[in-house]
Amino acid sequence: MKTTFLLLALTAHALAQPVRVSFCDGMTRISRDGTPPTAQTHTLHAARGEWEPLQIIVSATPEQLKNIEIIATGIAKHDSEMLLPAPKVLREHYVRVSKSTPMAPLPPGDYPDALVPLDMPAHEISGSAIVNQPFWVDVFVPYTAAPGAYTGEVRFKFSDGSAAIAAYTLNVWDFDLPVVPKLRTSIMTTVRRIAEVHGLDYQNNTPSLTHVGLLNAYYDLLAEHRLSVDQIYGSYPDASTGKIDEGKVERALRKHLLHRHCSTIGLPIWPQWPFNDPLGKDREAAMGYVAQWMKLLAKIRCESRGYVIMGDLDEPNDAAAYENVRRWGEFFNEVEEKHGIRVPLLITEQPTAEKTAWGTLNRAVDIWVPHFSEVWKDMEWAGGRHDIAVRRQAGDEIWAYAALVQMPDEWEKQQGRPKELRSSFPPVWALDYPPLAHRIVGWLLPKHGITGLTYWDTLFAAEGVDVWKDAGTFKTPDGTVYNGDGSYIYPATEKRHGRHAPVASMRLKWLREAVEDYDYLMLARQLGLEDDARRLTSSFARGFGDWDNNPGALMDARHQLGAMIEAAHHRKQTAAAEKGGAP
Repeated sequence: MKTTFLLLALTAHALAQPVRVSFCDGMTRISRDGTPPTAQTHTLHAARGEWEPLQIIVSATPEQLKNIEIIATGIAKHDSEMLLPAPKVLREHYVRVSKSTPMAPLPPGDYPDALVPLDMPAHEISGSAIVNQPFWVDVFVPYTAAPGAYTGEVRFKFSDGSAAIAAYTLNVWDFDLPVVPKLRTSIMTTVRRIAEVHGLDYQNNTPSLTHVGLLNAYYDLLAEHRLSVDQIYGSYPDASTGKIDEGKVERALRKHLLHRHCSTIGLPIWPQWPFNDPLGKDREAAMGYVAQWMKLLAKIRCESRGYVIMGDLDEPNDAAAYENVRRWGEFFNEVEEKHGIRVPLLITEQPTAEKTAWGTLNRAVDIWVPHFSEVWKDMEWAGGRHDIAVRRQAGDEIWAYAALVQMPDEWEKQQGRPKELRSSFPPVWALDYPPLAHRIVGWLLPKHGITGLTYWDTLFAAEGVDVWKDAGTFKTPDGTVYNGDGSYIYPATEKRHGRHAPVASMRLKWLREAVEDYDYLMLARQLGLEDDARRLTSSFARGFGDWDNNPGALMDARHQLGAMIEAAHHRKQTAAAEKGGAP
């Protein structure tokens, strides 16, 4: 009888499907049941200070994937004892698109998006057929790394006793990304919303220790992706008096700007907080507060990173709203004149007013933030007024933003009113759109001198939507769904995952790649390579309304640009050495 059981066990083991392991880049989404990639190795190229991703796809039965053990090794330099830190390995979690975003080119189905730490519970996969389980591998190159070739490994051990090793190559460029990202960003993630999604009490505007820890975790996560939250809790004034604890605020600003290396920080002020009537009876006190806060930035030599963002002023859409923006613009201009400190006001609006009767916001607004579609309409459409260029010439900044699906009527008419958007459309950041729609903006922004990005939320979900299961985060009263809109971070909770923590999405990683691409382009400009960079960009990204959905072309251009920057950097070093000075 024992012999029979042994033979059955051996037969079952022999019939078990062999586990397959393959590679792909970070711009490809792998379906659960599709044909996996065939690549057995992968090569990355990255500068010092850069994150670079790859994906390892394990194709196995659900049973084989249970209790999988994964170990990532340190990354060893060829012919050297140098060892870079082991990468982060994250399990890709699938969410369901049940109803398509308007004009989406991709169908409903399950999409990998949440990138879950390995010490959190895995979503159980049912059935017995072979499925794909992708793992996101995030490689970071320290600023101390020597240039050259390295090899890393990710080792897998499966529940049936089988094992696999996935080896990849990392080539480190001999130049550094800037410590502070060149692209200025303002990503909204509110104190109250973080409390809500994690089930924490937030009474009397005083967060608990757990809440404070989570706030810092969210700020850290965004900073790790070279993005900056719009405001930080630690820099708030006293809610009842508007007074600043200078020591406390300075420490918070130092942590955010000097430790996290964030590119921007917003002044905490709203129309009725922390002053009831800042434009009227509380005007002098409010101006003093603004000046005091901004001068703390100057004290730590970060005054260029401060700005004002007020959701109550955003997207003004009638004459009264325009007048309100002008009143606030006058207020901040008065602060500048009286206290000798710059206070830039950011408004989510294009420089061209929808109706001339509303008047102008010139001289009231310092940072204009048009939607991507409005950039196309103003700067690329044949009938555009080029007001963006005019405001830049006047000394204003231009940032840009994404939200929903907003195609100008002029663009739709020019394109023959397509039912689906596949390429050459003002980028849409919905989950069921091509990944390149996120990353392409890093290459498009410099074309029009746009220096920043904003986004309206990272934790939004319509009532009743479980973001871990349902991608339909934004819904309109008529039933239209915008998958993933306003939701870039998944809230892991103690009840569901064993601890409270923010979990990044693949889309957040694509935004990081866009910011790093922008850094490459700015480095090229500094080294006199702007014409070469423009030529490379034009091979696949000619404008907000004219780009190719071709990740391979982007990656080829990125590699060529890196090689050009490295060569120019070496020439600069050689010239400096010949003169006997520092590079």
